[in-house]
Amino acid sequence: MHPGNLRRSGYDPSVDRVHHLGLLIGQGVSACAIHDTRTGEPQFISWAPDVPALLIAALPRHPRSVSFVLLPEWSTLVPDGALGTDLGKQHLALVHGRMPSGAVHDEPVRTLGATCLYINDGTQEQFVVDRFPNARSLPLQAILVRSAQARSTVEPVLLLHRGMERTDVCIAQGQRVLLSTSYPVRTAEDLLYFCLLAAERCGLAPDKVALRYGGTHLEPVERNILQRYFTRAASATPALWPGISDEIATSIDQWSVAVDQFACVS
Repeated sequence: MHPGNLRRSGYDPSVDRVHHLGLLIGQGVSACAIHDTRTGEPQFISWAPDVPALLIAALPRHPRSVSFVLLPEWSTLVPDGALGTDLGKQHLALVHGRMPSGAVHDEPVRTLGATCLYINDGTQEQFVVDRFPNARSLPLQAILVRSAQARSTVEPVLLLHRGMERTDVCIAQGQRVLLSTSYPVRTAEDLLYFCLLAAERCGLAPDKVALRYGGTHLEPVERNILQRYFTRAASATPALWPGISDEIATSIDQWSVAVDQFACVS
């Protein structure tokens, strides 16, 4: 992966308490997306290997809000009525087949009447909070649920995030979430198979669902194979700047989770 960035003319990181900063860190990559909270418009996106997204000079000096997603993540959605004291790791172990290590975090998903329980790779968390003490941790799964709901007001949407060795999928129709799960994925054929399986489980034919793809490890061959079988497949993050190169426009969907954080906290 090559470092890159997009910067809107007029973006000024020195302006206090105007910007939201969304960070995505883990599994060899990092990215940030900065939005103007007054207009909702993206102002700056940057991506790089490892954690240099935290070190670039263009980050807002005094942002209004900061959120971050750390990968890898172990998560599950639990109906609010099923939550109990100290049951977080038990819920996660039932879903993931083992007891993950680390502290269990929780994020309410009010549109579902549920809570997302999650454990992430906390090795990078200190880097974030040292730089931005007010930063708020968010789970990938909750972001995908909210983003799928927002995209599916007119038609059913399958939203996917392609990670290093797995793909997280959410299918929504309006405010109703039909499926939210993850699958082990190592090849383009794996990715296609599990997307077809997810759509079938929800009773949706490939030509009747709007597939929106993104993710830190999404490859061109995977975009191509998804587009062949899902005739309405497209990037989860449309081109945000008119006139950008095709190469950059194609890669922006890798950072969809950094971009979508703004809608989850605004």
